[in-house]
Amino acid sequence: MVANSPEEWDREADVVIVGSGGAGLVAALAAESEDILVLEKAASIGGTTAVSGGGLWLPNSRPVLEEAGEQPAEQIHAYIRRCAGERVDDELIETFVELAPDVVDFVESETALEFQFAGYPDYHTDWEEASDEGNMIEPTLYDGTRLGENLDDIRDDPHHTFPVPASEIYEAGGHAKFATVADFDELERRNEADLLATGEALVAGLYEACLDAGVAFETEAPARELVVDDGEVVGVVAAVDEEETFVRAGAVVIAAGGMDWDEDMRENFLRGPVTGPATPPQVEGDGIKLGMDVGADLGNTNEAWWFPTAHVPGQRWEDGSPLYSMVWGRTLPGSIMVNEDGERFCNEAGNYHDLGKRFHTFDPETYEYENLPAYLVVDSGYREQYSLLTVAPGEEAPDWVAEGETLRDLAVELDVDPDGLEATVEAFNEHAREGVDPAFGRGETAYDNFVGDPDTDHPNLAPLNEPPFYAVEVHSGIIGTKGGLITRSDGTVLDVDADPIDGLYAASNSTAHVMGMGYAGAGATLGPNVVFGYQAGKHASEFAD
Repeated sequence: MVANSPEEWDREADVVIVGSGGAGLVAALAAESEDILVLEKAASIGGTTAVSGGGLWLPNSRPVLEEAGEQPAEQIHAYIRRCAGERVDDELIETFVELAPDVVDFVESETALEFQFAGYPDYHTDWEEASDEGNMIEPTLYDGTRLGENLDDIRDDPHHTFPVPASEIYEAGGHAKFATVADFDELERRNEADLLATGEALVAGLYEACLDAGVAFETEAPARELVVDDGEVVGVVAAVDEEETFVRAGAVVIAAGGMDWDEDMRENFLRGPVTGPATPPQVEGDGIKLGMDVGADLGNTNEAWWFPTAHVPGQRWEDGSPLYSMVWGRTLPGSIMVNEDGERFCNEAGNYHDLGKRFHTFDPETYEYENLPAYLVVDSGYREQYSLLTVAPGEEAPDWVAEGETLRDLAVELDVDPDGLEATVEAFNEHAREGVDPAFGRGETAYDNFVGDPDTDHPNLAPLNEPPFYAVEVHSGIIGTKGGLITRSDGTVLDVDADPIDGLYAASNSTAHVMGMGYAGAGATLGPNVVFGYQAGKHASEFAD
């Protein structure tokens, strides 16, 4: 719905920002206006960014230059174009590549955050345009005590139990291996000292700077409607303290994330099913709907940031919604993923985004998705070395982990074709002993090897031959969607005739993302969102003035 201007406004601001994730917080910092208001639907600050790894794919930024050297802008542009496909405008790509280093400098100058090079390879290291060293940067450990009592405002992160940067995890051998080598006394010391890492660190640093700059925040304050006067967005209607509140604004920035938990939007827009979103349940497409109500054009709405996920019984978000965790251990020796036919269907060590698209393979005869349900299958050798979701190495398997003394027993437990599973494992084992995977090429790229175990004969491959065998169900998950409002490179939202909607700007997963159908590397969700958050905030402020 669209609201008309009221006779009397309840509140006024130069710029109103809808959403408090990374894009929204950077927009608030970049907006050179005195009166800035951030509206957050959830009870806490940070959105999806706060539960993310906090990585940002920002080529030629200071940390990347210092550790990996400079890449030609033409090479970066070509790589993004190859990932994104033809649906993304050249101007968006050029703006991102040009501004990425500047935005890192801006954030470090305006906040107490410091970024470091993560050393995480690009996701397509078999392409000549990609970088084996990668372009991901991340926050160093952040002192949460700087926020004082405001630290409690930050959303808790159920995906990262301890404050550990991604680079530290992979130096230790990766997520599934980390539990066997971590210094838990040190990690507990960090927790007790309120040291933060990953997305929580990023959000905390940005939030502190926003508070210091006088930015106002309202939580549990969902934006309901935009207010339009003679074709221009002049305000927003929000529920503040459960009261309908008309907020006059010189400009509005939408940075409210994707459509992750709105089932109707997912079913009507996305290219395939989502059975396990890993993001907070408040991410329901609100920003996209606000833009649609005022005639905004949409793009890239069939795409998401796909990721295999799993659910541990009893794990839930604060509102009771099921918590789906990201499945990292699929890349390690002694594991495979199979469908109901007991057949493999992917390179399990490949990047999670493109692997996730394998869940969308459609059978035109049965009218079902061939690879759902799916299962991660491991042997006892794997269980002795690596974590299986929340189950530590060597720990007795709980009831929610399927177990079988033989592969046939496991197949019966899962309702998977026993003959198919036995044949699949036999063929996989034969080649794994030789360190090859002719079916899907697992372990053939620098990226595959990076996410494997560097301390074994092969980082990604080993036969499954030590009983008993174990399995957990794997879902078609997402860590966000990446289609929505079409914007210009300055963040202006465009209508269905490609004309600007005056007073309305957008960034984050509420927009048609510059990565299009692909995923360049770790942090390629958040990195561009922060860059275009900077653009949206800066230009919204100029419009408001």
